[in-house]
Amino acid sequence: MLAEREEIYFHTPARLAGAFPYTALVAGARVALPDEPPIRKRFHQHVLVHTTAGQGLIEVRGQRFVAREGLSIWLDTSQAYEHRCSPEASEWRYLWMGVEGHGLDEVYAFLNVQHSPLFEPSDRKAAQVAFQAVIGYLDDRSSATDALVSAAIAGLIANLSAPRLVGAAAPDDPASRDRITGVLAAVRKDLARAWTIDELAVLAHLSPSQLFRRFKDTIGTTPMDWLRHERINQAKRLLVEPGAKVSAVAAHCGYPDPYHFSRDFRRLTGYTPTKFRRDGGY
Repeated sequence: MLAEREEIYFHTPARLAGAFPYTALVAGARVALPDEPPIRKRFHQHVLVHTTAGQGLIEVRGQRFVAREGLSIWLDTSQAYEHRCSPEASEWRYLWMGVEGHGLDEVYAFLNVQHSPLFEPSDRKAAQVAFQAVIGYLDDRSSATDALVSAAIAGLIANLSAPRLVGAAAPDDPASRDRITGVLAAVRKDLARAWTIDELAVLAHLSPSQLFRRFKDTIGTTPMDWLRHERINQAKRLLVEPGAKVSAVAAHCGYPDPYHFSRDFRRLTGYTPTKFRRDGGY
C-alpha cells in the first residue's frame, strides 16, 4: 500500500519565520516502484530530492537524468517536469522537501539547474543528514522549527552548490534571464490582476513574440500556462486556511468567475475546490 511506502509532513511557518532565509513547507520520504506512473505535480516552490537507495528517472524539458544513490535533484515544480522509479531498478527510495526562500530563483538560474538538475553533493552523507533533519524538525514541531529548518536548508544548498561554483560561469544570456525573473516576481506579487501577454512583454522590455520564445526557453512553458499554474498553486495554499471561501480565493488568484476557477482547478488537480478544501489539501 502507498501509505506504507510514503510519509509526508506539512509545515505552516510561524509568525516570525520571515526572519529566516529559508523554509520547508512540506517534506517526506517515499519508496517508488517501477510500475507506478510518474509524478508531475506543479507547485509554486522548489523541491529538493535525495536518493537513498535504488534509482530514479528525472525528466526536465525533454532531457532525462538518472538519480542514483547519493545524488540529489533540484526541481522548480512551477515548471514542467516528471520523476519516477527507473524501469531498470526494483525501487527508488528518496527523501524530499518543498522549500521557499529569498534568492532561490537566482541561485537556481546561476547554477543552470533548469538544464542540469542533478547534483553530486560535495558531502553525500551530510546531504542525506540534512534531508533527514528537516523531516525530523517538521515531524517534531517546536518554537525553534523555523530556525532549525532554515539552517539545515542553507547548509544543504551550500553542499550542493559547492562543486559547481568552482569555475562556474554566468548563465548564457544573463540579461534575458533577468528580464524573465523580473516578470515572474511581478506577477507572483499580483496574481489577482488580469495579466495579458502585452503587459508581460512590457514588463520584460520585449515584444510579445520575443517574450514567448524566451519564456519558453527559460521556463519550459508558455507565459499564460505558467500563470495558470501559479494561480492554482496559490489557490491550493489559500483554500486550506481556516474560514477560506472558494469565491474569495478565486478572486484573489485572478478568477473573477468562480465557475472558470472551479473548472481550471479541477483540470489541474483532479479535485473541485470545495473537495480540496474539505479534505485539507494533499
